[in-house]
Amino acid sequence: MGDRADFFALPCLGCRNAAEALLCLPKTYIDKTRAHERIHRAPAERAALFQGKLVRCRGLNADGQATRGPFARFARFAHSVELTVDFADASAMCVRLFGARIEELAALVGQTIVLQACARPLANGPTSLHGATLAAVTGCIEPQYVGVPGGISGQKIRCAVHAALGIEGSLDQAALLLQGNAPIESVLHEHGITARALLQDLHRPATLRAGDTALAIARAYVVREIRSAAVASRVVAAPCPYDIDQHLIALVAAQKETLSQDQRRALNAIRLQVNDRRGARILLNGDVGTGKTLVFLLALAAIASTSGKRVAVVVPSDLVARQIHAQAQARFPQRQPCLVMAGSGDVPDDSLMLIGTQALFHRAEHLELEALVVDEQHKFSVAQRTVLARGHTHVIEASATPIPRSLALAIFDGWMQVRIVNCPVQKTIVSRIAMPESRRKVVALAHAHLQRGHKVVFLYPKVDGQGATVRAAGERLDKHFQGKVAVVHGQMGRDAKESALKAFASGERPIIAASTAVEVGVDVPDIGLMVVSGADRFAVAQLHQLRGRLARNGGKAHFVMMLDKKPSKLTELRLRAVCQHADGFSLAERDMELRGFGDVLGDLQSGQSSATFKLPRLQVADFTKPAGG
Repeated sequence: MGDRADFFALPCLGCRNAAEALLCLPKTYIDKTRAHERIHRAPAERAALFQGKLVRCRGLNADGQATRGPFARFARFAHSVELTVDFADASAMCVRLFGARIEELAALVGQTIVLQACARPLANGPTSLHGATLAAVTGCIEPQYVGVPGGISGQKIRCAVHAALGIEGSLDQAALLLQGNAPIESVLHEHGITARALLQDLHRPATLRAGDTALAIARAYVVREIRSAAVASRVVAAPCPYDIDQHLIALVAAQKETLSQDQRRALNAIRLQVNDRRGARILLNGDVGTGKTLVFLLALAAIASTSGKRVAVVVPSDLVARQIHAQAQARFPQRQPCLVMAGSGDVPDDSLMLIGTQALFHRAEHLELEALVVDEQHKFSVAQRTVLARGHTHVIEASATPIPRSLALAIFDGWMQVRIVNCPVQKTIVSRIAMPESRRKVVALAHAHLQRGHKVVFLYPKVDGQGATVRAAGERLDKHFQGKVAVVHGQMGRDAKESALKAFASGERPIIAASTAVEVGVDVPDIGLMVVSGADRFAVAQLHQLRGRLARNGGKAHFVMMLDKKPSKLTELRLRAVCQHADGFSLAERDMELRGFGDVLGDLQSGQSSATFKLPRLQVADFTKPAGG
């Protein structure tokens, strides 16, 4: 293949040559052999081509209001273009296009146009077209490739695959990569298709059905391959040499508060898992305020007391480490809890419980842990989360929203899911997305919460620099709410940060402009409003964790995700998922569907699996159905 291989190589996907480029899977297919004249006869919820007469067009601004007209001075800067189209079974249907030039569309008025769009029947109304773009009939079934955000675009993948197909012998070489592999051969045999024919149908299907079938076969193989690898890599656990029941019962009875039913249920599940085998693997899910910290501290204390060996908790910040250490000292002084952070001294020999930050990773070779809790596991890489754990170490990964990779492991790789669902107090948090033009409404909402005696948080992704920053916002807010604004960010000294947080918590300064210093561990019960600027820069888990700071004592609160500009389609779906899912676990499942499972055979936090096929776009259902399904 020579130097031409560099043209279509996709190193960020692990593809080094033409044959491996053909292992990239499309997401779906579009029939471009014809355009539908009748909207209601087209396949629903699937992109297709539609043909109709363009009656008129007009520019719309971001609020959906008409600009000055197609030929007005500022029409070219329209946010979107609204087309009025006559189809054979639907007259004067309005279709919106984004990224189109209105002067080009105006020239097509009165002519027949072809649109690529998705037909969606409304529950109590007519069918509408979504995601429309101008298109053309090409006479073929066209695969649609979707890229990896921040990695590579779908268009580049499409070009790479097209170039690879044009090289003689590449299809046969790709087929050889699939042959000789037991899982794929069994799947191919079950469906009566050769590896070469499968690849042909994946990238150049003769019909929609052929493409869909080939894609389903490839995904079924990926699931089987991942399951096989997970089973092969799983360490056979030895029986646990001790039973923590007696110590756990005594510890629970010694607590000043009565544990909730959910907390007791979670502890019981952890107890059974730990008693069953060494090296238990547990994913503990519980939203902020459900009491998961007490659950894992009780479990650790019981393991330390029974085994006589060290246990540890690793957390993402000094502030959280201090809070959990203080709680451990108050509840379990006999285990000599030790705080381990940057600059802290040696660990006392008699300390059985360590609570620390990333500083624990630097002491890993000197620590032999019987149990490890990774709190807010989305804050740590896979390598970091495993450096402290040996094969026999019980590992509990705790989070309100587990990352896709961990959720995938819990589904099919032997990790036990333990959930704490119910919060001790009743609260309602209204979440919404806001654009710059809504800032006045947000300020009015802040005034309303202050009048009710609530506190308000304005959070920013940066301390300094261009755009929305903590320092600039602090100065601006102080002019509007004089004497009521505290400022907190990571560049402040510890004393200054603690002083600002104290003024905020006491109500002396009921508004705080902050960085993600407030994301975890800041226990201020009466925050009624949080406004996150640049929300598109935060992960779903971060946003949900931030939202968990609201209404700790119950009641109603508001969570506003501010954006500077219209987000990408994927980002908008992720932010809407935050609005639609109040429960962290269901939000994590939705995040997994949008982002992918993560590299469950490697070290990526999210994205696509490093199985033989690239970009398989797996869903939760692919792993929850029977293995032979």
